[in-house]
Amino acid sequence: MVSFAEGARLIYLLVPAFLVVGAVIRHRRRLRQQRDLASPAVWQRLMGGTPSTGLWRMLLWCGAMALMILALARPQWGEKQREVSVQTRDLVFALDLSKSMQCPDVQPDRLQRALSVIRHSLPGLDGNRVGVVIFAGGAYPLVPLTTDLEAVASFLDGVEPEMVSEPGSNLQAAADAAVKLLPPEGEGRVLVLFSDGENLQGDLEAARKSLKEAGVSFIGVMVGTQEGGPIPERDANGAVHYKRDRDGGTVVTHADPSTLKEMAKALNGALIDANRGETEKQLVAAVAQLRTRELETKRKPEKIERFPVFLGAAAFLLIFSFLLSPWRRGVLAACLGLLLLTPTLEAQQQGSPVGGMTMPGVQQPAGPPPSQAQLPPGAAGQPPKQEPPPPEPKVSWWQRLIPGGVRRLARSGLSSWKKGDRKKATEKFGAATILDPGNPQRLFDYGTALAAGGHPQAAVPLLEKAGKLPGAEYNAGTAALQAKKADVALRHLRKALLQNPQDPDAKRNYELALRLLEQQKQQQKQQKDDKSQKKDQKDKKKEEKQKQEEQKKKEEQKKKEQQQKQQGVPTPTPAPGAKAQRQPSPTPDPKAGLYSALQQSESDARKAMRTPVPAKGHVEKDW
Repeated sequence: MVSFAEGARLIYLLVPAFLVVGAVIRHRRRLRQQRDLASPAVWQRLMGGTPSTGLWRMLLWCGAMALMILALARPQWGEKQREVSVQTRDLVFALDLSKSMQCPDVQPDRLQRALSVIRHSLPGLDGNRVGVVIFAGGAYPLVPLTTDLEAVASFLDGVEPEMVSEPGSNLQAAADAAVKLLPPEGEGRVLVLFSDGENLQGDLEAARKSLKEAGVSFIGVMVGTQEGGPIPERDANGAVHYKRDRDGGTVVTHADPSTLKEMAKALNGALIDANRGETEKQLVAAVAQLRTRELETKRKPEKIERFPVFLGAAAFLLIFSFLLSPWRRGVLAACLGLLLLTPTLEAQQQGSPVGGMTMPGVQQPAGPPPSQAQLPPGAAGQPPKQEPPPPEPKVSWWQRLIPGGVRRLARSGLSSWKKGDRKKATEKFGAATILDPGNPQRLFDYGTALAAGGHPQAAVPLLEKAGKLPGAEYNAGTAALQAKKADVALRHLRKALLQNPQDPDAKRNYELALRLLEQQKQQQKQQKDDKSQKKDQKDKKKEEKQKQEEQKKKEEQKKKEQQQKQQGVPTPTPAPGAKAQRQPSPTPDPKAGLYSALQQSESDARKAMRTPVPAKGHVEKDW
């Protein structure tokens, strides 16, 4: 049975219907005008027949228009089975029920504001599993993880501040209860904490550590103002009073955004202020930015699109209409020019580079077809060879114009892959990627074909962009392992193991990546030691050369001193820091002899003027 996916577009069929009526009216009017001008015999004698009114050409154009409108309505018949991957996230809303959440600094109060944000956010979280934890001095699960968001909303309607008997505010207990409610592993696990930031009992550092070790994402929703307000309480009679301290003063609670801000910063999460508008949209957008995980894979029947049949029929009618006289010669000339232009366009297409596809690397043995989402585990451990540049994909001009060219190229590539023609499959997958670069399936097919064809470095970025598809993380990790990028391989293979912990190939490649990383670290250490050793040897040689030069200078100086001593010339003592050099001999004074004679005569005169001292002798007595 024929059905239309866009049945509302069938209303446009009225346009070609009105055009057909107008064409018939125009045809009759022109026939009448021709009969008024001359009889059929005269027309036959002058022009060889009655001039054409263009009715058939107009009818063909209207038929082509009707067929194109039918193609736009997407006619479908027949079914085929398609595997659908169900992607989801697990969200736990932790709701603070401490007494401070009854403060009316936001209308109507903090608790009701938080409940309103959750209720209005649920429609935008359709497809995710949602659970609820309530906490004060202790924490308890209220709603387990479920996809029934209406049931979650009905449970929230019954939330009261007295549901948790322990007074206080314990954020650590809330984090622990959320971790217990979430699955033990996998991506897409999120804690959304609604609180005013007051933490009276719990250890924030322990809460952050618990969430970080469990791999749980964090989104904090701040409820309340820093100006704060009093805390209302009801007595036994139902009268409202404000909470007072021991001295009788009114207790004022102040929201503390720094608590949630520190947790969001430590966990690379987000912080949303519930006191402003559009909090629900901000929360839904923050959740949408987080990664999802595959919950299950279902086989879903899908109707087959048949619009190419109608487009082909429309093209046939248009071509046939232009073959009618008087445009027959013009159409033939256009077809001839198109045939002459085709080789030039193809030559230009072959010479144009494709960005992002040519990357140097190393070559490794190939893997299985993309349909199996696998690459051989043992290939990563083989020694690398020089990787040739990947082939440049080529897309003909007619493939860009004809609808459905991407699917035809993908089917052709898969067929070539199954036949074992890896080169042709890579070309087809690459051409499909150029026509539809944003499709993860096209990126996955092309990246897997490049990795299997010995171009793992070019394949890794493509497989990273297709990371949400089943098997993409495994193929990206194995391609990175082939390219000897151990850190990248470990990151992707770790994610593959989280998706399928029982995959033996992923475990084996993960072990190979660990060994490769250890080898690379040892090589880096060895290179660093060699470099340091070479530097030390170079410095040692430099020091020895300096010592030799100094020794040589000393020997030359000593030799000069010995030569000076042999010549009888005293060697002056050099000043500190100055170079030793021979001092010039003084010039003799010509008056030195005269001065010496005068000094000698003056000395003799002074000796003569002195009183003589009697010499001692023997005196005889005269008595």
